[in-house]
Amino acid sequence: MQYISVLIQHHAGPTGNVLICKKAGGPWQFPCDRIRTMESGEEAAERVAWEQLQMKVTPGKLTMVGHKRPKDGVAEHIACGNITHNTDTKCDYHCYYEAVNKFQTEPVSGTYDEFAWVHPSELGRYEFSGDDGNFMAKYDPWVNGRMIPDVRMY
Repeated sequence: MQYISVLIQHHAGPTGNVLICKKAGGPWQFPCDRIRTMESGEEAAERVAWEQLQMKVTPGKLTMVGHKRPKDGVAEHIACGNITHNTDTKCDYHCYYEAVNKFQTEPVSGTYDEFAWVHPSELGRYEFSGDDGNFMAKYDPWVNGRMIPDVRMY
């Protein structure tokens, strides 16, 4: 099964705040859904942003891919471009795409109860769980440790 989470930036660039969402009583998370059959990751990112938040986005780069073995629940997130990742077809995949808020609009509630625009360097201060928690364990030091060039979006 394939899932997608969208890291929506208010404006493109390393200083663009990222949207995080929260359901009542739940942890913070990125907008997320399943990737439908015959749907590309970019199409799924656009659909998720529109269906859940009523926002038009321009999909950017695939940031990271996570895979979880259903048998034992072990999850691993791999930065894109790394060809040493597990290609086991029995894994559940969770892709993280960056996207830009095309018209700088605010999200509309429906799926989520609470929203926050957070600078990428401050994402580590928020509590995430599940796949997003595993993702943040790798993404936060990646961003804050400046282990990647600050040209993630466009």
